[in-house]
Amino acid sequence: MSPYKSSPCPKSSPWGAIQDKRELAPGIWQVSTAGHGGIKLSRERNAAVPAYMRAEGGWYEEDCQWSIAAVVHPIGFTRTIKIEGKPDRTEMEIAHETLRNWFPDWFETFCGVRIEPGQSIVRDQQIFDRNNRSNYVVTAAWGDWAHWVPEGKVGVIAKRNSDHTEKWFLVDKAIYGQKFVIDLTRDTEITKPERP
Repeated sequence: MSPYKSSPCPKSSPWGAIQDKRELAPGIWQVSTAGHGGIKLSRERNAAVPAYMRAEGGWYEEDCQWSIAAVVHPIGFTRTIKIEGKPDRTEMEIAHETLRNWFPDWFETFCGVRIEPGQSIVRDQQIFDRNNRSNYVVTAAWGDWAHWVPEGKVGVIAKRNSDHTEKWFLVDKAIYGQKFVIDLTRDTEITKPERP
């Protein structure tokens, strides 16, 4: 028998009036509104969430925070999720992956494991940012369709986080990619175009 009791579902949420609701387990409500949704934990359920990741009021939005409620109260998250063309996954597998990706410090503390490089989107970004603090990292790019970018090049603006300096460069299209770090010995610095 569950130590938790059913709780009434509120009529409104941080995202507006509730349109659909479902009690996943006593004291765990899944709600949706016209624009968003999430999980509402009863006062007792929310008190069981460790303080470092507890949401005031017991509301956990549906994109990432729901994973907090799920890993603490797995009884409400027992479905198997079927997506065409992909292997079936349990809600708990998805919850652990979501928590690890978006709240890596909380995941490590709660689960007692160390996240390795490549296992967390946020942690990998933190490592990348730390390792490239003194480098120019591209923040926006234009193809050679732009009037100021020569054929075979990519025009970019890049920022150095150590002093927030921004500069403009031309980079070879053949080597350009995501999270691109400027090589001052290879890439060509240019004056900011009048009309980028």
